[in-house]
This record gives sequence, structure tokens and C-alpha cells, in this order.
Amino acid sequence: MNFLAHCLLGYPETALIAGGFIGDFVKGPVPSSLPSDLARGVRLHRHLDSTSNRMPEMRKSYVHFGPDLRRPAPVLLDLIADHVLALQWGRYGIGELTEFTTTCYKAIGRYPLPKDAKLFYDRMKETDLLAGYAKREVIERAMFYILKRLRFDRFEQQLHEILNIKFDDFCHDFHEYFPLLGEVAETFIAEEH
Repeated sequence: MNFLAHCLLGYPETALIAGGFIGDFVKGPVPSSLPSDLARGVRLHRHLDSTSNRMPEMRKSYVHFGPDLRRPAPVLLDLIADHVLALQWGRYGIGELTEFTTTCYKAIGRYPLPKDAKLFYDRMKETDLLAGYAKREVIERAMFYILKRLRFDRFEQQLHEILNIKFDDFCHDFHEYFPLLGEVAETFIAEEH
């Protein structure tokens, strides 16, 4: 899952929403300098990531990418998950998508951010990237950037074709694993209060 799903699974707690974003920018042990509520949000983010990476329901989705894209498949699937979530917001989301994303930006903006997170946050807020995940071209652009960063850019056309051919399969898988991740988040939040 990418930022939109992480933020939704942390809702309505401000710190859990913010942790859903900041979690990707905090490496190593959770710093003791973080406010305790935000540290809990980062731990939720990490718990969801580690759980999702092991879920058979998500692992079977990796296969849709084929052998050439096996290595970046988990990161690519995170973006597809946010795309499907944005498209299916009426089914899984809370209120209107753009109202929710505004809530997310306010929640994240309440906390000091590492420099790289701040740069990304400013751009994300300015363009309403979280709502933009509903647009196929936004997701593809992000995925192609990831392929380039990982030196897999020779597979851009192949990825584009996979998205066209396998999109219904990705959607089907999402409807299986996302409710399960919702249960994982609920359990974590209840147990780590």
C-alpha cells in the first residue's frame, strides 16, 4: 500500500494518518525524538507493510507483473493499490476523496518532517497527489519513475501493457486483501493504545 491506503487505515487519528506518510521516510529504529503518538503511527505503517508483504492475497498479485518485474513488483503493487482504492473510494473511503486528502495534508502538516519528506509533502499537497492517484497517468508516471530509479526502465512498455491486460486481476486481488489489511490495522490500533 502507498500513502493513500496508509492514511485511510490510520483514520481518524491525526498521528496515525501522519505516520502513514512519514513512515516511508523514517529509516531504522523509530527515533525516540518523535512525539509518542506519531511514533505509534510509524509503527502502524511498518506493521502494515510487513504484514502485507507476507500476505498470500498480495503475493499472488505480484505474479501479474511477470518474471522481469518480480523484484520491483511489491513497490509497483503499492501504487496500484492506491489507484484501485482511489477509483473505489465510494466503497472503501470516508466522505469525498478530496475532502479526505485535505484532512490528510492537515494531519501530516502538524508534525515536523525530515527534509526529504517535507519536499515530497509540499509537492504532494500542492498537486493533491493523493486524489490524483485516481488517474491512470499519475500512477503510471510514478511507476515509471520507480522503474528508472531501480534501473528497470527498459521494462516501461512492458509494464504499460501489463497494466492494460491485468488491471481487472489487480482489482480483484485488491478486493481480497484490502479488507484484511483493514482488520490488521484495527487490531494493531486496539492493542497498541
